[in-house]
Amino acid sequence: MTVAPEQRPAPVTGIARAQVPALIVGIIGVAVAGFGFVTNAPEFYRAWLPAYLFWFLIAAGSIAVMCLQYITGGEWGVLIRRPLGAASRTIPLFILFAIPLVLGLEHIYVWADKAVVAHDVLLQKKQLYLNATGWIIRGLVFFALWTLWVWRIRVLSLDFAKTRSPFTDLSRRRWSASGLLMIVLTLSLASVDWVMSLEPKWYSTMFGISFTVESGLSAFAFVTLFLVLLSSTPAMRDILKPSHFRDLGNLMLAFTMLWAYTNFSQFLLIWYGNIKEETPYYLKRMHGVWGWMATALILFHFFLPFFLLLMRPIKDHPKTIGVVTVIILFMRFVDVYWLVGPAHYATIPPTFWITIFAFLGIGGLWLAAFIWQLKGQTIIPIHETWVEEAIREGALTRNA
Repeated sequence: MTVAPEQRPAPVTGIARAQVPALIVGIIGVAVAGFGFVTNAPEFYRAWLPAYLFWFLIAAGSIAVMCLQYITGGEWGVLIRRPLGAASRTIPLFILFAIPLVLGLEHIYVWADKAVVAHDVLLQKKQLYLNATGWIIRGLVFFALWTLWVWRIRVLSLDFAKTRSPFTDLSRRRWSASGLLMIVLTLSLASVDWVMSLEPKWYSTMFGISFTVESGLSAFAFVTLFLVLLSSTPAMRDILKPSHFRDLGNLMLAFTMLWAYTNFSQFLLIWYGNIKEETPYYLKRMHGVWGWMATALILFHFFLPFFLLLMRPIKDHPKTIGVVTVIILFMRFVDVYWLVGPAHYATIPPTFWITIFAFLGIGGLWLAAFIWQLKGQTIIPIHETWVEEAIREGALTRNA
């Protein structure tokens, strides 16, 4: 038994109008950031990294959350499955966005600067792993694995939409289960290459899992904000319920707590150990502008979202939870810059404007690709059996 045509949700078409403005913002942002390359190439390369990481974490986190949703099922993910899939399929785009990082490797990572390595015995001993060729090869392997899993899950989903075969659904769940393990492992390794190796004499066994948690939080905040923006459209007005936002709010609360737990545990272990190779990492981030940013992260990345997301009325209403997602996403950028910036600067540099325009450039192009992947589709995957039953019963077509 299938859903009657009059019961089926209409495709969300309004988002297509945002594609061209996003593309224009992206082109302008990249062009203005490119002016920074002309005037000061080393600063351009360093400024590109935090902007790249912010948007990458949303796309990579979407793969992880999508896999989690296919494994667990449930109404909490019914309205974010399509946006998660669209965001996941943009992951190959970040190979192109990484070109400036490859070109400026020796300006971003001290281990890639041969002049510095020649006078540092410790860096010489780490060259077996920390070298340009290995960095590039590992990155390509990561992207190949992410793209493979996203493609395979997409193929199985399209096949299931046609056949409704339980064997196809089982295969999709198995790929999702292995994909979740794969994304956790590869993101942990990527965090070492792309972020932790900025300060190659420092290391933390907690950093990889913290990076993975950050990707999940970024993805949840983004797709929740996306639903908030759609909540007033004709296609979604009678579908979105307070319980949908409440579930997503609870998940953002959980990931906010995980973010605080992993970061505090890392800080506590380093503070207690008091090892000279580890403590400089936090010492430089506890003074000056970086210290103020650390305080802001404690207050506005953890405490404020934590207390707001404890309140059911805030989670139930699109506008209020939308404000929370904006706070989280803004603080995610602050967090990324706080992780990357002190590796190169004692304070925020005058060339910070390059990072802002790189953020707008990458973000605009990425959002245009995201909308292209999503436009013309219904947000609800109506081919799923349990979704069809929910639609017939009215569970997904009334506000309750």
